[in-house]
Amino acid sequence: MKLFNLLIAASFIILASCNNNNSKEPIQQDHQKTEIKSEEASDAHEHDEKTESLKLDDGKKWKANPETLTGINNMINLVQDGLANKMSAATLKGSLQSEFKTIFDKCTMTGEAHEQLHHFLVPLKGLLEKINTNAENTAVLTEIKTYLDTFKNYFE
Repeated sequence: MKLFNLLIAASFIILASCNNNNSKEPIQQDHQKTEIKSEEASDAHEHDEKTESLKLDDGKKWKANPETLTGINNMINLVQDGLANKMSAATLKGSLQSEFKTIFDKCTMTGEAHEQLHHFLVPLKGLLEKINTNAENTAVLTEIKTYLDTFKNYFE
């Protein structure tokens, strides 16, 4: 329950901090039915919760700002390095969290593209929190890598 409340609070903070640009794109009302269910942030939820779905823009990918594309690609490379045991778990977790924070700090996306990016990033935050700095993390890193690889299905 605490993790759920933390994720909700973090989502609101993230939405507020990313809203740098006052111009809004019109929100598309008729999106293609292609969706990906956001992954649970934690395996230990005590109740069913509805998660937001990631959708395409009428069958097209959303336009992501260059900083977001760079951040996601950097995270993919970091996870690959982690899987290859090129860095400690603590260093890896810190670097991934830094890239994640940079995506939010440099966010210039607006409108529905911005909302869809948040639908992608909230579950990712939960996955990053699963990294144990004192243990082997192959399973969670594989899960993060698989999730990050889906980014290209929804954003360009």
